[in-house]
Amino acid sequence: MTAEENHEGSVAGGGDRLTRRGYVAAAAGALGSSALAGCSGGQAQSLEPDVPKGVPETVETQYWREWDTVDAESPPLDYGATAGAALESLPVEFSSEDDPWMREHALMVQRGLSDLGITAQLNDRPLNQLYAQSWTAKGLEAAISMSTQGPDPQRGLDPNPLLMRVTEESLSNYDNYYHPELQELLTEQARTTERDEREELVDQAQAIFAEDVGALVTLFPNIVTAANTDRWTGYVKTPGNGPTGDSFVWTEVNLQPETDSRTYVKGVSTSMNSLNLPWAAGGAEAKRLTFIYDGLFDATPDLDVVPALATDGEFVDETTVELSLREGVEWHDGEAFTAEDVKFTVELYDEYASTSQVPFYEPIESVDVLGDHEVRFTLTEPDAAFMTQRVVRSVIIPKHRWESVDNPSQHNPDAPIGTGPFQFENWEQGTRLEASRNGGHWMFDDEWRAEALGEQAASGPGVDNVVWLNVSNVDALIGSLQSGSIDAVGTNLSDLQADRAAGSDGVEKMSAGSYAPLIMKLMFSCPLIRDKEFRVALAKAVDSSGFVEDYLQGQATVPPGENLISSLTQWHNSDVRDYSYDPEEARRVLERAGYTRDDDGNLRYPNGEAWGAFVERIQPGNMHRRREELDQPDFSQTEESR
Repeated sequence: MTAEENHEGSVAGGGDRLTRRGYVAAAAGALGSSALAGCSGGQAQSLEPDVPKGVPETVETQYWREWDTVDAESPPLDYGATAGAALESLPVEFSSEDDPWMREHALMVQRGLSDLGITAQLNDRPLNQLYAQSWTAKGLEAAISMSTQGPDPQRGLDPNPLLMRVTEESLSNYDNYYHPELQELLTEQARTTERDEREELVDQAQAIFAEDVGALVTLFPNIVTAANTDRWTGYVKTPGNGPTGDSFVWTEVNLQPETDSRTYVKGVSTSMNSLNLPWAAGGAEAKRLTFIYDGLFDATPDLDVVPALATDGEFVDETTVELSLREGVEWHDGEAFTAEDVKFTVELYDEYASTSQVPFYEPIESVDVLGDHEVRFTLTEPDAAFMTQRVVRSVIIPKHRWESVDNPSQHNPDAPIGTGPFQFENWEQGTRLEASRNGGHWMFDDEWRAEALGEQAASGPGVDNVVWLNVSNVDALIGSLQSGSIDAVGTNLSDLQADRAAGSDGVEKMSAGSYAPLIMKLMFSCPLIRDKEFRVALAKAVDSSGFVEDYLQGQATVPPGENLISSLTQWHNSDVRDYSYDPEEARRVLERAGYTRDDDGNLRYPNGEAWGAFVERIQPGNMHRRREELDQPDFSQTEESR
């Protein structure tokens, strides 16, 4: 038994930390059998409402402004606020399928709410259901909804994938967050193609979001997995991908065999449904098949944009981009790659609405061929992210293979043809995918790879074949790794699972940082969430550092403040407001704002003049302002609030 498994936690004062097993014990010890969904716990006795003249006694959850992305009369969440009333159990949702430790993270959040005098109704939902309800037009069904963002390469290359989701026009803004100054900044930075000027705008945007507690960004979880290091060396610890994921191809082109076998077998738990990458719905197809194709540019483990099919490119003006393409490249069937393939690709994606390539082709108005290996993109409007996330996200397909396809969205190639570092060999749906080395690819050039990978670069004969082998679950993956049936686990493991896998000779636990945050989304249609005093108190009540230290054993990074942009990226601003963990101060914040507690410590909404102040704070023009900014008194000093 490891030390982390042997620790026991306890629930005592608000500042005590829980160890790994303590997070599980806390639910039963502190909140009894009501820890999970469906049980709301005890209710505090409410005060007789004392409502100032002209102030409503109750404020319901509602849409406070018009939303282009919302088509509903009222939000699905029903969590109103009433003067002097006890807070109902707060709906909090998550999915234990999201990460191996997500349930324990939810219990940590539940304990922070408990320290404020609030019970939490935890709802552990299937992951597909959690994401599906988030993407509906009505918004979140819970006051707090937590999930880890995907480690797609573009999330680390540009601030837009995470920051732009909080703008009013974003389909990802299902928590109805709106900040007028932030909206203006984000719109401006998205159109600013001059790098230094854009960085200043992005820094300001991060500072505003963190100060306002637009969401709780509790941690950036490491990518933890396990692999055989006796058979292979040269694993590349890529941020967000780890050494064995499918978002980047660096490990597979860098691996060196330590035995006679040059076939690398990676165990995975999700299968592909087709061989049509451009019209894939995401997931396994959108990742594994990129080993067979190339984009215009690529991203290094340092999150630098480097040449791929394009060797150079620049903005000629705000809406014109010219690229020089790599010469001497052949498709896997021997045909030459030219600028015509790029033009054809973009136009086909646009005509038939490629699902996986929208981020790449959407901003492009037209493509002009300037020569066999030169193209010009004319954009519909200035797009600062075009030369970062969009060109890296691109997948270029061969004109001679696709021009005769009647319905590209329904096409399932027998053998996908690309220019990528690996060539398609075989696919058995639900069982295995095999690809072989494209030896002429630039990624297999030791000097080129040394420049891109630095100290992580390895030289030698490399792999001949890569096989993705479908294995049913994590336990089976670990067993297959230990028995030698696979060389690596191609999915995330918990720290304990990785330690268990590494108990066998030749198997090593591996960890890499990530730029994909765990975000606790807050539903801003909810009156309680709209109160900035509550958001600040909540940020101070959640012990992210303790959770990372005691439960995750350091396998995550806690950001300084509520910052969506990781310190691993070139866009991170470390100088933002950090409402550090301090549960006693969190309770005082609420007391000064007029919230009270009954004899059992249960939290109640403000009453009397404090209720009038609460209603003032949650109005559209005030929800980003603290009590002092509105010249509201310290209600903890008044008899009225006692």
